Amino acid sequence: MSEDAIARLKRTTLFENLYEKENSLEDHEISENIISVVCEIAPLLERIPENMPEFTLHNANHSAKVVELMGKIIPSDTLDHLNIIELSILIYAAYLHDIGMTASRDKREEIIANSSEFAKLRIFNEELSLKFDEAKRDGDHRTATFIEDKLFTEFLRKNHVKRSHEFIERKYGLKETPISWKRIPYYKLVQAVCDSHGLPVKNLYDTKCWRRNTLVGDQSVNVQYLSVILRLADILDLDSERTPRCLLDFINPKDETSIKEWKKHLSIIGCKISPKEINIEAECEHPIYERALREFVDMIETEFKESILLTSYYKDDLAKIYRLDLPTTVTKENIQSNGKYIYSDFHFKLDFHRVIDLLMGDRLYGDPILTLRELLQNSVDAVRYRESLEKKEGNFFLPSIKMTLKDDELIIEDNGIGMNEYIFENYFLQIGKSYYNSSECRTSEVEIDPVSEFGIGILSIFMVASSFRVESWRKPLDPLHPHDPINVEIPTAYDYFVQRPSSRVEIGTKITLSLKSNHPFSSISLVEKISEIAPFIEYPIVIETSEKTVTYEPYLPGEKIYDANNLNENFEVTFDEEKEGIQGKLLIYKSRFPRLTYNVFAQRGFSIPCDKLLPKRFFLYIQASINLSDQYKVSLSPNRSDVVEDEKYKKLIDRIQSKIMEGFEIYLKTLRYSSPLNVYIKCVNELLENDILILDKRSPSPGFIYQEERIEETITDLFLSYAPILTISDDGHRVYKTMKELDNITLAIIGTNDLSDKISDAKILEETKRLIGAKTVLLMQEEEGMRQRSNFLEKILGNPSDFFITSIPGVVIETFQNRELGENLPYIPYRRFIQRIHNYSTEKIPLFVHLPGLYEADDTEIIYNIYHPLLAKLLIDGKPKDEASSKAIFILTRHIEECLSHLYGTLYPSFFRHNYRLQKSVNINYMLIGVIKYYPEIFQEFYEAVEKYWEEAKDLGVISREEDFIGFSLDDLPWFWNCELSDFNFE
Repeated sequence: MSEDAIARLKRTTLFENLYEKENSLEDHEISENIISVVCEIAPLLERIPENMPEFTLHNANHSAKVVELMGKIIPSDTLDHLNIIELSILIYAAYLHDIGMTASRDKREEIIANSSEFAKLRIFNEELSLKFDEAKRDGDHRTATFIEDKLFTEFLRKNHVKRSHEFIERKYGLKETPISWKRIPYYKLVQAVCDSHGLPVKNLYDTKCWRRNTLVGDQSVNVQYLSVILRLADILDLDSERTPRCLLDFINPKDETSIKEWKKHLSIIGCKISPKEINIEAECEHPIYERALREFVDMIETEFKESILLTSYYKDDLAKIYRLDLPTTVTKENIQSNGKYIYSDFHFKLDFHRVIDLLMGDRLYGDPILTLRELLQNSVDAVRYRESLEKKEGNFFLPSIKMTLKDDELIIEDNGIGMNEYIFENYFLQIGKSYYNSSECRTSEVEIDPVSEFGIGILSIFMVASSFRVESWRKPLDPLHPHDPINVEIPTAYDYFVQRPSSRVEIGTKITLSLKSNHPFSSISLVEKISEIAPFIEYPIVIETSEKTVTYEPYLPGEKIYDANNLNENFEVTFDEEKEGIQGKLLIYKSRFPRLTYNVFAQRGFSIPCDKLLPKRFFLYIQASINLSDQYKVSLSPNRSDVVEDEKYKKLIDRIQSKIMEGFEIYLKTLRYSSPLNVYIKCVNELLENDILILDKRSPSPGFIYQEERIEETITDLFLSYAPILTISDDGHRVYKTMKELDNITLAIIGTNDLSDKISDAKILEETKRLIGAKTVLLMQEEEGMRQRSNFLEKILGNPSDFFITSIPGVVIETFQNRELGENLPYIPYRRFIQRIHNYSTEKIPLFVHLPGLYEADDTEIIYNIYHPLLAKLLIDGKPKDEASSKAIFILTRHIEECLSHLYGTLYPSFFRHNYRLQKSVNINYMLIGVIKYYPEIFQEFYEAVEKYWEEAKDLGVISREEDFIGFSLDDLPWFWNCELSDFNFE
């Protein structure tokens, strides 16, 4: 490869010219040095595709083509005047300006692991960064590698000029450097020329960096002119040699920008370049590629004009020697379609006045107070930028932001970076452009995470003001040549502005609003509004009104920003991830006032809506004090009233939810092993009662639902591991255990035994083991948290296998076999049915029985016996025979439950229980002991209800007209409804 590169180089006009001049000097030191350098560099350039596989070629052929183009665009008399040093610098620059695109495998890994520039690139490429994290998390190594390759390619593209500079310094900045003449090194001049191709032309006006008459020995060198030539030759390498069709087919690029670049170059079928004429002929297969080519030609024309303007300042001998006879236009009439499309410039256009009305009206922003937010954001970004810059330069800086409300004027003033006329014209006045999100800002190497995003907020001023004035002075990069300050009056959004002289000497910006008569600001509410808008910015704000001057001191992320006296804290989750971009605390609590929540989420210090940022299951029980930045910042709608549900959003809510669950487990674990048992039980019961430790969260509250199945599994595991369950030990004592300690055994559940003075736990345990088995573990329900515990147990244990109506009044046992072998029971619409209900006292099984549990009026659960004669004739294998049978079941269960509802309503008043000597209990089955003895009317109600059903079932055709009513007796009800507790001896 090196031999081919040398052969091609020797055929170029520049090298031939150099060699001829050396012949006259009888010294070929420089040409020999060039050949030595190119022999080293050419193989390295061939390795660029290893890290930039989809880029158009930047190999040794490109470098040779650049040298060839230099010979075509330099006027012949100028070429004759260029000395051997200047000619060599051009050749060196052609081969070294892209060398920064090379990187060995080890260097690549080092950059990815340790480079702050690469880390910043990942932050700025948020979408790719999120996809990379997701791929690594999912174990998708192929996608992760592809994304990392793409990020590294972008890193090399952005940094290759700087890396080329460093390569030249490292390789040729030695004492015995080949880039020298008569032992005089001039590699720094090569560096300057290479540096120029990554900068705007305006930078070349700096004659300290790009001198016009520096000396190497006795040879005068115009570095500025040489830089112009490199730039022009590099941009003019646009024919198909740089994009061979066969190579395109092999590479098969996926990146849209790469595809467009390749197709643009491949469209070119002819190109004529000379000092007097640039003519391009192309046939394009799609208007996208034609437009890209035409836009590229426009860029070439702009480069020509700016280069000609630069060299037009040359005087006397410089003007005679260093000429640039370029055409001001490039012929592009021959850039055409291949006949499969008609090229046009049709596209949507905006109605300026209507769009301006929209952007500055309340239809977009809604609340005029948001004007304050936009003004504060601009000031905070400006102050952050300057603070970072001063820190980088080692200077002391005291930030200052002040807001003044007086005489129908609102003034916001800061000592931030300020604006010059260029920033004002190209960013402040450009709707939709934000300087802090521009590539110009990002390449300034100033560390800043800006709030400003859309570049439209300044128009919101017109919601509250009839006009405003901007005064600013930008911190000068060169104190000896500062920019002029600006002073601009903006009377309306539609008209031309009024620019006035300014004598401002303070760095920073001052914006003065002439407020409308109906503006929403007042001296009383201003501090409150600012605290709502900017809770976590890092700077105090001085607020001056006609009444007083106060200083607003922002909160720190994690500070409690609500009265803690109204909260009953459970546990706290802390985020201390400043580098990653999430700081603050989440407090899980129960408010003493129902549905009292106060959450503050902010992004880069400014509040954002939190409705979508907290999990729905905990939303009413969280106080949030969180600030987001960098990797965890979310996308917002233009008016910042909504969070966009994209990949960044998913990454954030996944982190928040995971952190809450981690904190939940740590809290329960700490509680279990460091607190007295009674305290531990009380706290867990509160979590259950307060719906914090809960399975099914169907509340109407806001909040997100994300990976709910995984979260339910986690919640269930927390219950299994940490929720104390009351059991009866073999010696009859009450003992708390967790479900994980009761794995793979037969479990039996009874209701709360709050009549233990009459019915002992030991007696219930004895009955349980007699009916079910000696190895059965008996769980006893507790009043606190019973419903939530029941939900967990139902999920963990599945459907019950049997119900036992025991010989002990009111004691009903629900059993679960080994959870892996538990029987799936049939469910019939409207209520729960089971096949196996056991009744100790009679052969006839009652129609229904209440589940062990609390009395909860109409929500009290009952279970039906599918073998009861009233139901059996309607079912096959536990399912309705037909639609008519299904309707009949509904009618029967409705009549039964109407009777029960009446019964509950009668039982509930305390005077009834007292007068009729019913049991005082939270256990529904205990309450019903003897109910027919004391309230016999209820039996008649059940009888009439069943009799009414019988006739309606005949109308449905599920019972024959000739079939007599089968009746309804006391045996159809649980036996203990018709007994008295005093009749039993439990000794």
